[in-house]
Amino acid sequence: MKSESFYLSKLEWLSPILVRGLRLLTSVEALGQDYSFSQAMILQTLLMHREFRMNDLARFLGLTKANASGLVDRLAKKGLIARRQGKDDRRVVIVYLTPKGQKAARGLARVHRQGLAKMMQRIRQSDLKVFIQTLEQMAMGLSETQRDIRPG
Repeated sequence: MKSESFYLSKLEWLSPILVRGLRLLTSVEALGQDYSFSQAMILQTLLMHREFRMNDLARFLGLTKANASGLVDRLAKKGLIARRQGKDDRRVVIVYLTPKGQKAARGLARVHRQGLAKMMQRIRQSDLKVFIQTLEQMAMGLSETQRDIRPG
């Protein structure tokens, strides 16, 4: 049986390759758009969750509040995101996609899904279930809360 050190070495070698590859799957260059990786993540997150309080969006994506605010500012200037104040607390800022932002986010999601489908073709059908279960376990381990990674 292989040692833990062997598997840790493999993970250390694979980690940067996987991170780079997953970033490319979310690449907006394929759409010819001018979005950063972080901006694309904001668009896709808002597409899945409809709206977010600004502080929660930053936490969800692992960004500082200042960084998230700057990214949202740039997306708002492009007409992709809108803001509104919270109903109960006017200090709370809620962000959501505009119709133009929804269209852009759906395009990004389509490109991302095509990339994932292409990646999955390299995995034997018999291994796919274990592969997805393993990724889910990793995501749960890396996520601050299990709520963050649950679909829907």
